[in-house]
Amino acid sequence: MLGILILEIHLPFVRSLKEKRKYLYTLRSISRDFNAAFSEIDNHDKWQLTTVVYVVVGNTAGVLDSVLERIIDRVDENFEILGIKKSIEPISFDIL
Repeated sequence: MLGILILEIHLPFVRSLKEKRKYLYTLRSISRDFNAAFSEIDNHDKWQLTTVVYVVVGNTAGVLDSVLERIIDRVDENFEILGIKKSIEPISFDIL
């Protein structure tokens, strides 16, 4: 199963794209704590707004939901979240 979390985050204290990178580094470090993939996916050219995605792979929907909720809580401790989109998708692979 695949857990996908998209967050739109407001960074009102950021004054430049260079400064924004520092906060993206903090968001990326959260992904390492949860063994999640991370990427900024939108609002690259806006100083005070970013849209990021965290992706987690797991065996059950319950475990994935728990991990995604813990990521939300961790991000919410330090940043203002404007929007959340969370999805848990089954994936299957045909082994040849």
